[in-house]
Amino acid sequence: MSSAAAPARAAALLASARAAGARAWGGLKPRHPITRRALKAVVLCVLGYTVFWLTSALGVLAVSAWAGEHAPDDGELAGIKHFQPVDDRLWRGSAPSPDGYRALAAHGIRTVVDLRAEDLSGAALAQPKRTGLHVVRMPIRDGQTPDGRQVDRFLRVVAEADGPVFVHCGAGVGRTGSMAAAYLVRTGQATSRQAALRTLAVGPPSLEQIYYVLSADRHASRQPPGVVSLISRIADAPRRIKASL
Repeated sequence: MSSAAAPARAAALLASARAAGARAWGGLKPRHPITRRALKAVVLCVLGYTVFWLTSALGVLAVSAWAGEHAPDDGELAGIKHFQPVDDRLWRGSAPSPDGYRALAAHGIRTVVDLRAEDLSGAALAQPKRTGLHVVRMPIRDGQTPDGRQVDRFLRVVAEADGPVFVHCGAGVGRTGSMAAAYLVRTGQATSRQAALRTLAVGPPSLEQIYYVLSADRHASRQPPGVVSLISRIADAPRRIKASL
């Protein structure tokens, strides 16, 4: 091939490559109006969810931080986070480590109410019994609230226990806070607003847990309406997915 023909040949190859690339890209573009509308709807849904999630998460975090500034600091007990008294018969906190269970026994606590609904190993379930603690399980799913029967049972456990009771979930925030708040309101020791502030001071609960506490009264413990639970679980989905990994 002559030196004069080489540039022309290269230009032809380049043009051919561009044409092939254009055809391939055209195949990736949604040509049908319905497909374009569907993609647009998906993008808008993702953006809307992101804005909704950020707004709800930042709002709850801000209120929780404000409540925490106006509450006493958490107590300290080895192997337990957020350890603090609810009243003279009830303590609350996170799921104890083996050291935490031993510390509870040394603290004079004999009954533990476990609110976790997660799958727990046999070894984990046996830990409190090794230290002589009596365990009562009342499973509540992460981010959700106790039903009326669970609250009634919890009130009986605390009233009939031989000594102080310790209640916990996983982190010792949402489910524990909901049960502790229901206990305070049902026993007349706090209004729903006061109980909500105490709950928020420990950490940010879910939206349905906040609604649950604010709507509590002395006569009954009612779970939130379905629409509130749905909105809450959509907003709380990223945290629950992360916690399950």
